Amino acid sequence: MNKNDSAPFEEFFLTPEDFGAAFGDILSTEVKTRIARHHFKYARLTLDERDAWLLKIVQFLTADSVVFSGEHRIGQWETGWGENLAAFKKAPSWEALTPRYFGKYPVVRWRQDFIKPLSPDFEQHSLSVVQYWIFDKFLKGVSSVYEFGCGTGHNLRRIREVNPAARLYGLDWARSSAELVNGIASSGLDANVEGKVFNVFTPDMSFKLAPKSGVVTVAALEQVGAHFKEFLDYLIENKPSVCVHIEPVGELLDEENLLDFLSIRYFKKRNYLSGFLDALRELEQQGKVNILEARRSYIGSLFIDGYSVVVWSPVL
Repeated sequence: MNKNDSAPFEEFFLTPEDFGAAFGDILSTEVKTRIARHHFKYARLTLDERDAWLLKIVQFLTADSVVFSGEHRIGQWETGWGENLAAFKKAPSWEALTPRYFGKYPVVRWRQDFIKPLSPDFEQHSLSVVQYWIFDKFLKGVSSVYEFGCGTGHNLRRIREVNPAARLYGLDWARSSAELVNGIASSGLDANVEGKVFNVFTPDMSFKLAPKSGVVTVAALEQVGAHFKEFLDYLIENKPSVCVHIEPVGELLDEENLLDFLSIRYFKKRNYLSGFLDALRELEQQGKVNILEARRSYIGSLFIDGYSVVVWSPVL
């Protein structure tokens, strides 16, 4: 998309073909149909608007005070998911599980530029497109799916749409998360779902994955920074059929592009996931894993291009 001075309220739409081109992949008819359910209407930013948002990012990156990701934040996540839990108990629904961080800013990233969403829930639906695309490719044939760092459990809905028969597990270090996921089952939204407490910083090696299982993380490993080795060891030992990660992956971004450069700097500023893909590449050279997919989606929020895709499997 070219930068321009066009009127900010001229409307444009993202099509299934646009998403396929961004992913560099051929989307199935089923995925295209799911994309078509949503009207991805947006406007382009004026140069002044774009500069104002770039300034906001730079101001954050140069600020002295910042909240770092890490294990010390478990209390904040417990509180955050607890708010969703309270709403869910009042009126159980998939919508009550939507995290409150979606749509925080009126701009999102698309193909290394900013756009202004005009459709409701544009950011959340954009992530769902990434999920439909990659779940459709890799999770249809597994008998169980374990989402680690599942939060409210809202991603389990997309997994279920792609794989109607699998047993689903939502795992998170916050007890309010496990209660939410178990509420999905007890409320009747999806009876074949189970929630458990699991800390990826200190994996419970006694918790075994079922044969022919899939593993998923979505914007969850971003919280571990460079401390992912124990979790990788856990997964390699359990030998799931496939591991799917939708995460911020700096190795896939282009430091010569301004927005990518700022995204990488934000990863570092917040202590987000670092070195994960490089570690998998080294394990692949050692013959321990096979990397099946590693590509960016070109979809993100104001501060980061955070929905890159890495898919791998342990060598059996």
